[in-house]
This record gives sequence, structure tokens and C-alpha cells, in this order.
Amino acid sequence: MNIAIIGAGLSGTNIYNLLKKDGNSVKIFEKARGSGGRCSTRYINDKLIDHGTPFFNANNQDFIDFCEKKVKENILVKKDNTYYPLKGMNKLCSSMLDKDDFYKNTKIVSCKKIDNKWHLYDENGMSYSPFDKLIITIPTPQILDLDIELPINIEKELKEVRYESIATLLIYSYTLQNIMNPKLVNNSSFKKIVDNSSKYDYGNFSSYVLHLNPTICEEQNLRNKDEVKEYMQKIVNDILNLKLEDEFHLMPHFWKYANVTKSIDKNYIYDESLSLGICGDFFKEDNLEGSYHSSKSLYEQELT
Repeated sequence: MNIAIIGAGLSGTNIYNLLKKDGNSVKIFEKARGSGGRCSTRYINDKLIDHGTPFFNANNQDFIDFCEKKVKENILVKKDNTYYPLKGMNKLCSSMLDKDDFYKNTKIVSCKKIDNKWHLYDENGMSYSPFDKLIITIPTPQILDLDIELPINIEKELKEVRYESIATLLIYSYTLQNIMNPKLVNNSSFKKIVDNSSKYDYGNFSSYVLHLNPTICEEQNLRNKDEVKEYMQKIVNDILNLKLEDEFHLMPHFWKYANVTKSIDKNYIYDESLSLGICGDFFKEDNLEGSYHSSKSLYEQELT
């Protein structure tokens, strides 16, 4: 069976891996330059900076088993019931992919059902077809932006999902720098500050990821990376009484659909008549673990 997947975060790569093991021909499309989604990793020469999910916990035994397998594969390491990446958080996703099946930097904008087969088209007019089934794992606003005919009930469910945005500022220096001042760490403007370089024990490289409090994003009406950089830079400079830009390289990021605040009360969506499945972290468990369970539930209950 030929299957197309849109989105190469944990949901997309996990269901890809499950379907591939069954002997299916599977292609996965991702608009970004690599897999990972919220498990993204930046490569600064030979150094790694996880600017999405820095670490996570597992609660359900099924997800724990998945994570323990990744520990054995040297993808993750477990410390005090928390899982950390060994080689970049994006390896959690990329380790499940065959690069020959992965179309990165490929933004699918249109999905058409023609003669009972799915035909996909990217933003440059390239077509990919035919596919027997289509699985979509991207955030719901991006699904609704696709040129695709969805049943009214599915469209309604997707429109009810709500997100909050998160702004982050990734900073790094090729000298040892410590910004973990209590005044900064405990400042209400920040949801968390992650000392990224300590995870990888770099001796001559400092990197931090500052996560702005989501309520600040809304209050300040931050909508792009330039606004994020200017706002967060000023906060840090004022608190630490320094010029951050003189000490670090700065890389802002704006996660428009970062956290789900209202999810769909089921594990996934599947329309048999369309051979269309939708899974992701916007279903019952609106987190990384939920993303895994959503994709596995769709696979086990509809695609085997």
C-alpha cells in the first residue's frame, strides 16, 4: 500500500515507522529543513542546541517502553525519571526515518482525491502521487489552510482546537558563560530557562534557551522573531545589567502553535471513505506523550 504522511514530528515519524515495518511504501513530507517538529535541534557547527522540547517525562507504560527502547539505541538517556537526548532531541524522530522516504523542505499545500487516490502538490507546483491513504499530523490551523475537501464534521472538530504561542530566544557563546542568575531564572516573564550546554557537557561552549511566558506573548502582541528578539533581549539586559548581544549570538524563534489549550476529546480522526487519518498532540493527551499515543492508536485501530 502507498501511504503519504504530512508532518515529520513525533506523530508523523512514529506512524511512518509502524507502517513501514508492515511492508508499506510510505513517503513523509515536512516543510522544515529536518524532522522533529517541537523536538527540533539546531546544529551550530559541531554543537547541538535543542530549541524545542529539552527533556520530557513518560507516564503511560506503552510510552515508557518506547522511550526505554530509545535508551538502548543511545538516542535518549534517563536521569531521575526524566528522558534527555544524547545526540540532539530531533534524533528521537529522525532515528525512525529512512532518508529515501523523507521529503524535507517540502511544504504540501494541496491534497486532491482523484480516481480514489490521493495526489499531493507542494508550494512549487510539484506533484506527488498516487497514494492509497493520507495521514496528516501537522497543527490544525495548518490542516485547515490546506487545499483539501474535508467533511463538515471533521472541519468543525479541527476548528475547535486552540493553541497558545511561545517565544524562545536561543543564545550561545564559544566561551563559558553563566546566566543562571536567580533574578533571571525566577523572573515571571519566563516560563523556563534551559541550560542546554550542560546536557551535552561542552567544555568551551555555552548555550541557553529562554522560554517566554505565553501570557507575555499575548499581552505584548508578539507576532514574529524580530519582535521576540527585541523584547527578550531588553528583559535580560535590564535584569543582568549587560548587553546580551555583546556576549552571545542570539537566535529568536516564534512557535505559533506551541501548546494546545483546547484539544479534541478522542485519540485520532479517521475517515474510511476518504482513506484519511489525522493524529497529533491536539487530541486527548495534548503533549509529546499524547502525540505518540495518537499516532499509535490510529495505526493499531485503523491501519493494520
